[in-house]
Amino acid sequence: MTSSTRLSTIEAIYNKRAPGYDSEGGFHPAQAADYLKWMDLKPGQHVLDLACGTGAITVPAAELVGSSGKVVGVDISGDSLVIARSKAEKKGISVAFVHHDIAHLDGLEEIKEGSFDVISCAAAFVLLEDSASAVKGWAKLLKVGGVMIFDVLTPNSMVANWVLNVVGDKLNIEVNYGRTKLDSVKKVKALLTEAGLDDSDTFVSDSYSEKEVDAKDPGGMFEDMVGRKGWSESVHSGFLDPARKPLAKEMFCKEIEKLADKDGKILEEMKVIMAVGKKV
Repeated sequence: MTSSTRLSTIEAIYNKRAPGYDSEGGFHPAQAADYLKWMDLKPGQHVLDLACGTGAITVPAAELVGSSGKVVGVDISGDSLVIARSKAEKKGISVAFVHHDIAHLDGLEEIKEGSFDVISCAAAFVLLEDSASAVKGWAKLLKVGGVMIFDVLTPNSMVANWVLNVVGDKLNIEVNYGRTKLDSVKKVKALLTEAGLDDSDTFVSDSYSEKEVDAKDPGGMFEDMVGRKGWSESVHSGFLDPARKPLAKEMFCKEIEKLADKDGKILEEMKVIMAVGKKV
């Protein structure tokens, strides 16, 4: 899959997801609130919210920095931005929303090097094809003393999704996220230090939720994941190829069995590695 095709696929997924995103529930509302707490915004600050989606962080951030501050939200999903703009307009808040690829921000009028106090990217970092290059580019946009904050899921979060990613890597099946590339605090910190940022404030979040997954039927788990409809229909479409599906399913089952206890259960925790990089 070419980069442009991959980006178009991601855009289509989030355009489909946009109308119901705010009512999906899950951990995203709590995570957005945590982001705003961790960002510790002050009046007058300049904020860049990448993959801003429907504005769950962007709009409250604009309220916190006030009229003396500046907030720019960037997202590849035009439909998500329509919702975000509507939220800002209803509150009478000024936010510059930009429909663009967050990995390539050069030349955008609203975004200049050395101009942001805080850069955030919530629940979207694993969608980047070249995360190291993106972080280096974002680091240039920070002021000295500015902070970049983004997250990646831990391996024991959304376990079936994680295992599909593992299998996809082994069989060279295209996935729209790269969870296995950043599966430890060490790897996440390396991205920050390679971009010239201080990584010392990086941490693992508390668990947003915890549940015991019944893994006695891993084949059924596989079919459920790859056969989903709606906005997620194209997320795992590569696993539906008749020439690849049987082996992919077999490998998925073996990986799930490795993780399950003697009762066929897997403890799943919703945690994220919070990358916090400061420009010194």
